[in-house]
Formats: sequence, structure tokens, C-alpha cells
Amino acid sequence: MISATLESRFLDARIFILWMEMINFMLHLAICDKSLNDTEQMEKYLENIKFFNFDYEVFENAKELYKYQTQHHENFDIYILSIELEDMLGLEVARKLREDSQEALIIFVSNDAKCVFDVFDVFTFAFLLKPLTYNKFSTTLYNAFNYLYRTKRLFLFSYRKCNYSILCQSILYIEKLGRKAFIHTNDARVYQCNITLEKIWEQLNPSKFAAIHISCIVNLTEIASIKCDQLKLKNNEVLYVAKKYRQEIKSRHLQNLKMKKL
Repeated sequence: MISATLESRFLDARIFILWMEMINFMLHLAICDKSLNDTEQMEKYLENIKFFNFDYEVFENAKELYKYQTQHHENFDIYILSIELEDMLGLEVARKLREDSQEALIIFVSNDAKCVFDVFDVFTFAFLLKPLTYNKFSTTLYNAFNYLYRTKRLFLFSYRKCNYSILCQSILYIEKLGRKAFIHTNDARVYQCNITLEKIWEQLNPSKFAAIHISCIVNLTEIASIKCDQLKLKNNEVLYVAKKYRQEIKSRHLQNLKMKKL
């Protein structure tokens, strides 16, 4: 059941329209906390959250979380991390997660209010003090989802009267073939839709994406290497780079690597 605070938000027509647009999107959450009581409480709260679609996994420690991500070759969209974990500090986990995903949102939970001063070094979205309340927990998740949507982190499109939303960070590349656009994602899926290049660029962050020829746009963070006219992605797929775009894509790729080291 949606809390009174959230219900009041939906009375605003603009918020309601936004919610209707977002509800088709599936969000992936990870909870990492050594406290069984706290994870059970969060799971109960999640069962009552209806304002967006999501799935989630629960982990007792960082080792389990890393193992899952390695086996499934995927990152989560939102991480709910306890600062006090058995095998390592939540802050250390967050730093490692940041190496793999700069776009994911991190929400810290803790019994110690003093920890709030330490968590923002890893670009934390929110800090929640235990014991958690449903209103605070659900409102924070609503804000997280709204943030992903409003900061151009979601790519929206429709095909055969169905609406879709995917995280921009999950896109490997987008290729245009005639009127159709094929959206290749890092979970080995290929979506298709009828959309112009102009409309595609309107939804993408130009600092994260670049063209490699007139009808193909690639995610800079997914590039493994570039040699001559061959661009190799992290999934080992190889794409052709047109001569006109080679110098710029090499420069953008190098710049992106330097930014990751900062």
C-alpha cells in the first residue's frame, strides 16, 4: 500500500503522468546487510511498494554480492548497503562497485548516525538511519527512481503499441537500419523500435555516447579497445568505425579512460 506521503504526491497531475510513464520499467535492486532482521524488514517494505516494477536480491555479505554479479554478468541499478558488513566495510564495497558502475545509485543504511559524514565520498544517493520506517524507505526509493528517470538515465521507446524503458548505462550500442533502430544491451538483448537519430540523441547523454558511423552510436563506457577501423566492446563484439569518426572516437575513448582513473 502506498504511504500517505506518496499518495499526496500523485495528486499532482504532472507527477501522476510521470508515474504512468515509468511503471513499465523494471528496476534491479540489491540489498546487502548482515542483519537478518533488517533484511526481512526491508523485504516486507518492498512487498508493499507498488509505484514501480522491480526485482531484488538479498546478500549477507560482499562476497555473495560479488559472486552473484560475476556469475550473472550484470550490475544492479540500486544498491542498499549496510555500512556494517561481516567481511568488509560497506564503504569499501561501494568503492569497488563504483569501479564497475558509475551510474548505479547507492543507498547506505546504518545504526550509527555519525557514519553519514563518511558515505558521500563514494557519491552516495541517500543515507538511512536504522531502524527503518516504511515511509522513509519507500520515499527514498521513489526519489531514486525519479532521479534515474529525470537525469536522462532511462531510454524510453515504444514498439508495436508497447512502451519500454531501459537504463542508458545498459546500452552497448544503437544501430539504425532504415526506419528501424536496434538497441543492443549488456544483457545480450536486442530491442527494436521506429525512432529517428535525432530522437535517440535527445535521450542520451552526449558525454557518455558517441557515433562511430552515420547510423551507429556506441556507449563509451563499454569500449574495450580501438584499433584502426575496429572497435572492440567489453563483450568481445567488434564494430566498424567509419574513417570520418575514427579520430574523435579514439580521443573520446582515451578521455573516458582518464576520467575513470580520477
